[in-house]
Amino acid sequence: MDSLYEVVDAAGALEYSRKALLRVIAIAQDEFNRLKLDRNPPRWADANTPAVYYEFCNAVAWTRTVDDRWKDQLQPALEHDKILWKQLQRIRTESAAQRFEDARQLARCSLHKFTPPYANAGARVDGGTLIYPVPDKIVNSDKFRLNLRFDSGRHAGAVVEDYWSAVSSFIEKVLDVFYPKK
Repeated sequence: MDSLYEVVDAAGALEYSRKALLRVIAIAQDEFNRLKLDRNPPRWADANTPAVYYEFCNAVAWTRTVDDRWKDQLQPALEHDKILWKQLQRIRTESAAQRFEDARQLARCSLHKFTPPYANAGARVDGGTLIYPVPDKIVNSDKFRLNLRFDSGRHAGAVVEDYWSAVSSFIEKVLDVFYPKK
């Protein structure tokens, strides 16, 4: 049970990081709105830009940590029950595996390749709303800068919401196995 609690704890940290990201984006947006510009620039960066990207990296790291604790702590604790582990692995695959892999690649790059905000980082201004772009799915983290693309329009808020949705669904399904509803 301690191993399961560690996985759930990491999901709680992701939720905290998600809320922190939303708070700092709101602060940056409020600061931008208070400027009352005649025309919106296409890009914007201010004192809060690093905080947005650092909170994004925290959320990415906690998403990865959910999966790391799953593999490093829960799997060894369940070695004796292959059927249960297979059932739980199916839940992981169906609910969060793609997000875990995406988070793993983003976290690896932020830990070993660069620390955001990278050069020219900032928000895209879309109708007066600040949108903080993040790289498209990373296909080769060893040559990260060569495949640094933003064509898909991914942004910090949406990526973290996607991670949170997948992780919370994953955790709920796993807890349903251990604590079935009556």
